[in-house]
Amino acid sequence: MLGELQPWMPGWPSLERFRREMDDLFSRFFGDTEVRGADGTASILPAAESFFKDGKWVMRFDLPGVEPKDIDVSVTGDILTVRASRERRQEHRDAEYERREVEYGRFERSITLPKGVDAEKIKANYQHGVLELTMPVAPEMQGRKIPVEAGAEKKQLEHRAA
Repeated sequence: MLGELQPWMPGWPSLERFRREMDDLFSRFFGDTEVRGADGTASILPAAESFFKDGKWVMRFDLPGVEPKDIDVSVTGDILTVRASRERRQEHRDAEYERREVEYGRFERSITLPKGVDAEKIKANYQHGVLELTMPVAPEMQGRKIPVEAGAEKKQLEHRAA
């Protein structure tokens, strides 16, 4: 019958998948740092920034407290993936915290590389908790400065004054 309430079925696969995708979307949009993978395990999204400088595309990932040996950088096709982990130190497991904002666990971030980036020449440097990746880009990717000229409004004022 139309308008009759139907029971919600939490095990319904398509709704569960939709819920996970919406959770991921809201987490990324509103800055939440934890995302669940397809296997259900949580990964922390490390803060990242990227920019062009001196003919290279530079990406930086904040990975404070991570040992360089625990960082994995890989490229598959045009997808760059950074994985790392930071484990809680044994001497602090039994401590009684008043406040804790430090993230422990698995960090993972995948980013689509822009066209024109030479993925074969990526260089990685880790210093002071920041992983910096640099990669050369094609000259047309470097951009150019475009001069701004006075528009029609100025020409109309000049015409009226004459």
